[in-house]
This record gives sequence, C-alpha cells and structure tokens, in this order.
Amino acid sequence: MNKNFMIIGISIIIFFSFLSTTVIAASVYNARMNLNITWNDVDIEKPIIPRDELKRIELNIDVEIETGPSFGEGLFKGYYGSDNVIHLKIIETPSWCSAVLERTMVITPMIRKANTTAVLYLTINEDAPAFGGEGIIKIEAFAEDSGLLKGTNETFELPFIPDYMPIIKTDFPDLNTKRVSPSESATFPIEIENAGNARTKVFLEIENIPDGWSATVTDVLILNEQKGSKATAYLTVIPSTDLGYHYEESNIRVKITPTMAENIEKVGTPIYANFIIQNRGFSSSGMEVIMPIIFIIFLVIVLAIYSLRKRKI
Repeated sequence: MNKNFMIIGISIIIFFSFLSTTVIAASVYNARMNLNITWNDVDIEKPIIPRDELKRIELNIDVEIETGPSFGEGLFKGYYGSDNVIHLKIIETPSWCSAVLERTMVITPMIRKANTTAVLYLTINEDAPAFGGEGIIKIEAFAEDSGLLKGTNETFELPFIPDYMPIIKTDFPDLNTKRVSPSESATFPIEIENAGNARTKVFLEIENIPDGWSATVTDVLILNEQKGSKATAYLTVIPSTDLGYHYEESNIRVKITPTMAENIEKVGTPIYANFIIQNRGFSSSGMEVIMPIIFIIFLVIVLAIYSLRKRKI
C-alpha cells in the first residue's frame, strides 16, 4: 500500500515539474526581442557607379521588447536599463561587389523600443551587370539572449542597382604609322574592346585633317554586352597628291567615344588615337591638265617665232 502511495507521489512530482517547466518556457517565449533593419530608399534608388563610387548606406536598427502581461513583463522590468547586444554579419553578396560593415556589433538599452544605426559601405566591380536586375546583399542580425529574455536571429535583404560603366580599350593590329606614296592610301584597322558592363555603342570621329589630305573612318560600332567583346573600325587616309615631290608627314587624330547602346546619353570619357602617315615620292597629279596648256604655250611661241622670221625675209 505504501509502495503504491510512493509511486503516485513520484508521478505527481514529475507532473508538476513538467507543468512548471512548460509554464516557464511559455513565459520566456512571452518575453522576447523583435528586430527590424531598414534603410533610406534614396540611398539605394540611384544606380551605383562601378569602380568609381564608394556607397555609404546607413542602416536603421529597431529593437522592440515584446512581453506577456505577467511573467514576461516581470522579466522585462528586471532587465530594464541593461544592454541589448546585437551582432551584424554580411552573409551573402553578388560576386561582382564588395560590402563591409563599419561595425559588426551594436548595443541598445533594454527599453520597450530602442533604435540605433550602423553603416554599410558598398563598392561594385566594373563587370557588374548594368541595370541587369537588382543586386542583393543579405545581412544577418543576431540579438543575444538576456538571461531568460529571449533574443532573436533575423535576415534582411538590401537591394541595389549597378550603373553603366562605359570602358573601352583600343589596339592597332597594323601599328599606327605608315609610309605611302602620293598615289597610295593608308588604311589602319582600329580594334575596340568592351571592358564595360553593358552593350556599348562607340562613335568615331576624325578631329583634324591637313589641307590637301582626305580621311574617312567607320563612324559607329556596336560592342556586345559581354566583357571582352570586340569589333574593328577602319581609318583610311589619302595623302596630298599635289604636283611635285612630297616629303611630308601628317598626324591624324581619331576621337573614340563609348556610350550605352540602349541610351546614348550615358556617355563615357572619350579616348584618342593618333596615326602618323608619311607621304614620300613624286606626284604627277594634275599633269593631264597642265600638259595641254604647256603644249598650247609652246605652239604659240613656235608660231610667233615663225611669224617673225617670215617678216624678216
């Protein structure tokens, strides 16, 4: 009989212990922190320029203590005025950008609602896809438990947009200097490579042509959006063909301007290519006009001499 009472007593103790643990757990659940991170939309609405811009983004961190009406409220009052410790961590970024937090831990007071800030610095590489959809930075915020007051772990996504970065490179497969005779033309291939982050339209323009010379160049090229895509323009120069011997040299400069193919108002810094043409040799150009004149003059002189001699006789 006593043995049965003992078993019943142990069972009652275990039951009330379990019930007590459940009540405490429920109470702790009703005393917890809520975290939220926001940022100024103006900071991220404007596309970020690759390579040239270090973007500073201020993160607003809001902490709110949520409690139940009894045990949780008591816990909050017990910890009131102590510190909340919040850890920040960047857990994911696109491969073409770099992000760093100015500090990875912030502290707020244990009050019902608290606020603090942290700063994130963001740079993006020149191969970031211009306007090719949003980039996402994932930030983890972890608030430590304060005794029986439960902390929290949240993840936030910060969106941003890369801007267009017009970068081109040039190469001259046949060099940039040629020697020709007055009867020849000089042709220079200009290889242009897209080192930017979007489809690029390139405009070419000859800036200086010496008197008596002529030159033409491919005026527009389209480079595909893949970094490293290439296209070739051609500059053709015809030297002076004035009658006589030529021993002269001319410098032809070509202005090369990259723009975004879909919006040519987005213009990059122009680069300049210089070409040296040496004009060497004799030009008989114009002889076909001069020879008849010389012949007529010669004929007039002969007729005049003949006429004078005839009169003397």
